[in-house]
Amino acid sequence: MRFLRRPRFISGMPHRSKPHATHAHPAIRALPTRLSGIVTRGSAPGARSSSASDLASRLVSDDRHMMIGLIGDLEGEESAAVDCLRFLGERGEVQVAYQLGDLRFGMGPDPDRYLAAIEAACARYRIELQCITGNHENWARLDAMWADPQSKRDDGSLAPLRLSEHITMLPRGHRWEMGGRTFVALGSAPSINRHLLTEGTEWWPTEALLDEHVDAVIAGGHAEVMLTHDSPGSPYCVPAVEAILRGNVRDNPMAWPAASLTYADAGIERVTRAVLGVAPLFLAHGHFHVADQDSVRLPGAAHTMTIWSLAARHDSGNVRVLDLDNLGTAED
Repeated sequence: MRFLRRPRFISGMPHRSKPHATHAHPAIRALPTRLSGIVTRGSAPGARSSSASDLASRLVSDDRHMMIGLIGDLEGEESAAVDCLRFLGERGEVQVAYQLGDLRFGMGPDPDRYLAAIEAACARYRIELQCITGNHENWARLDAMWADPQSKRDDGSLAPLRLSEHITMLPRGHRWEMGGRTFVALGSAPSINRHLLTEGTEWWPTEALLDEHVDAVIAGGHAEVMLTHDSPGSPYCVPAVEAILRGNVRDNPMAWPAASLTYADAGIERVTRAVLGVAPLFLAHGHFHVADQDSVRLPGAAHTMTIWSLAARHDSGNVRVLDLDNLGTAED
């Protein structure tokens, strides 16, 4: 996906380096309802991954002041993924990171090798990587995995998918508690460039966020931290995203077809409705490949919402650290 402008500098990125050696990843399976001290709301506690039990105990015992990593769109770039994890791992305080969509799961010439390289970096730095869905994922594979009865909870809702020992994919609308905070994830977005993509290999219709996803998230009520792939629209987005949206309407420098613009706008409208319904204290998203932040007032809310837009790949601002104690930056 192409955009109008390069991201502004927010935080430093490590230098590009040679990725770690890879290995075959384990079988993909449904994630237990409790992993590494992260408690899924509305579900009974299940068994933890035995290999993560020491990490789990540390997360539970020290969860009142916790730092988490946020990673923007990786777009299938192995070196960018490894560099982001190295940056977080070398801080020594980040044990869980959230990737905000467009991991490009199941895509590319060797998707197993790509996932294995990320798993190796997670294992090396002892980081649990939890991903939300983007538009650029292999939705045929995700849909098939979530269709498996083992990937559903007793109430029929989708459970997180364990992609490897340290990597999971979160379904749209997933809620959990961590670090004394409540979270909700709402991935997915429309591909504005779908007219350039081949359905079934590069694009799948189920990428799109639907009204039913939004309705379910709103029904779940307030969450303090909201992670999305797409951005809310103006006036609830960061200035860099607002400039892109305004430019698409006024100048359309990328010459997007009208149908593609309408498709993308529908996704933004749905995310906006979800954000207004959840009224989070903090929102982070990817998708637009720009780094920026702002503080906005939501209608009817007694608080302002801090919003971070993360950049992509190796660009500055693609990886950040959030302090759950104050929902502010922990990068300095």
